Amino acid sequence: MNEKFFIYKTAYLTDTKPDLSFVPMLMRRKLSLLDKMSFYVMNECYEGEEVNIVFASRYGEFDRLEKLIEQYTEENEVSPVAFSASVHNAAAGTFSLLNNIKSKYNAVSAGMATFESGFFEALSEDEPTLFCYADTFSEPVAFACLLGKVPRDGADKIEVITADNTEKSGDLAGGIKFLNRETDIYSASFYTLRRVYD
Repeated sequence: MNEKFFIYKTAYLTDTKPDLSFVPMLMRRKLSLLDKMSFYVMNECYEGEEVNIVFASRYGEFDRLEKLIEQYTEENEVSPVAFSASVHNAAAGTFSLLNNIKSKYNAVSAGMATFESGFFEALSEDEPTLFCYADTFSEPVAFACLLGKVPRDGADKIEVITADNTEKSGDLAGGIKFLNRETDIYSASFYTLRRVYD
């Protein structure tokens, strides 16, 4: 595989109190920290068009799951509403509902390889895709980018090279540095990304 794609927009966040004034108040009150951070970065990149969404998170709704386990242990039952908000694709699904996006969305969790796997899933799409990585388990972080196969003004052109980089971890920090233009190469365990300057 030796393909090219384009990154149109990026957003990065570590602030745990993002501005969510674009979200209706009733919905905003029900959002977890993971939802809030994800919504903020996705909204920064979303341009109102029909896009696929790929959401990646290593730990997902960890806090909500912990509460569900406690509730089940103490009461032998769980809230259906709390359960539906705890599933791994909840942020992507709710964001698509908020923006009336009818395209497909997918959620990825792959342990230490979550970022590189989720990003590869996103760049494998033929249609414009909104990629979001978010976690709040230890150090809250959220990142999103809008990407596609068609060039646009100001977009970064990226080359994908399939490579056996098994000594590389494809870590989140390296991926964010690459996508924030701090470096021109990102080596994941099974592919390499290189920024192309024509």
